Amino acid sequence: MSRTQSWLIAILTLIVLALIGWNLSNSNQDTSSPILDDSYPTYQTEEAITFVYDPGGKLAYKLVADDVKNYTETKLTWFTKPVLTTFDANSSSTPPKPTWTIRANKAKLTHDDMLYLHGDVQVDSLNDASQLQKITTDNATVNLVTQDVVSDDKVTLEGVGLQSVGMRMRGNLRDKTAELIEKVSTRYEIPHEEPNP
Repeated sequence: MSRTQSWLIAILTLIVLALIGWNLSNSNQDTSSPILDDSYPTYQTEEAITFVYDPGGKLAYKLVADDVKNYTETKLTWFTKPVLTTFDANSSSTPPKPTWTIRANKAKLTHDDMLYLHGDVQVDSLNDASQLQKITTDNATVNLVTQDVVSDDKVTLEGVGLQSVGMRMRGNLRDKTAELIEKVSTRYEIPHEEPNP
């Protein structure tokens, strides 16, 4: 074998060993889970309608939004202009009767079914017979499982013949109750009866 051939074989062997080493070093890197950048949503959509059913198969609530962005890493979903409609779990009609609509400028849904509402929050009763007709505040939190409603901002309640304002509120949509806390003021409107002639 000539000296040139020996050198050529040695150089090719070194190149092959270098390529094998480089290939093995790249294959040891964990490529099983892609790196997620949580500054960008995992998915997003416009004009979304979501229906959620209880374990018994009854419609629990419907959520309509102009824009939805879901972030898998933080398990958060953001909604723009959300409108949540709740339904009566005890209703025998199909579909069940809607009970409340809840709207806001923005909302954040967490993995534990908590809906955080931000900006011009308004809760309206869809039952004309309900004593509590309307709740307005700047920010509120709704537990979608228990339907508890909490606000630590100024809240205005409107009902049949009354309007109350307080600095905080605790309530439950299913029970149709709301309790104002701190600096509560209430104005009652007594209907005027016409005297009989």
